[in-house]
Amino acid sequence: MRKLLPPLVAAAVCVAVLWTWTDGFRTFTVFSHALHKAGPVPRAFPDIPLVDHNGTAFHPGKTGKYLLINFVYLDCPDVCHVINNRMEGIHRALSGKFVPEKLEMLTISFDLQRDDVKKLRNYRKQFGAGIDGWTFALPDGLTQGEFDKFLERAGVWARRVPGTALINHSIFQFLVAPNGEIVKIFDPAREDDREIVAQLTSWIQK
Repeated sequence: MRKLLPPLVAAAVCVAVLWTWTDGFRTFTVFSHALHKAGPVPRAFPDIPLVDHNGTAFHPGKTGKYLLINFVYLDCPDVCHVINNRMEGIHRALSGKFVPEKLEMLTISFDLQRDDVKKLRNYRKQFGAGIDGWTFALPDGLTQGEFDKFLERAGVWARRVPGTALINHSIFQFLVAPNGEIVKIFDPAREDDREIVAQLTSWIQK
């Protein structure tokens, strides 16, 4: 028994440390930790002034529709474009059925330093015609610190890699109800588009 005691104590200490670091085994990455820290859903999507790809100022909480929101930056070398291609697939699956009458899609850029309205507009054109109801936007008049606070409240993790144009970030998609509350969070890394489309349809038809 005495021989077993030290490894048992060590194991208990390891479990306690993991429990603390992972918020009770619920957050195993910086991405999930940021999401957990922001609070459970439903919760309010934090208000933020935005400017869209046409230079028009707006607030995302005032559409009166469901919003599917994701975050990218245009100098991203890979994952952002993959996720936006998947957003396009979701849009086309629901276009004419729910989009844009009941659901709109909103892609917000992380990159206050390099992205601008013209860049957003040109990027959006790459998806061709027939994407009405999909807006690309930037924070409007916010400092980096203010935007970082917004991301924290939303549950989004993003950090610029020093000395580069790269931004490491989470890829969650937020479904915001017409009342401005986040009601569902999708993880494209773990959910395929058919599943996301099915869940979106279920929410909108409620």
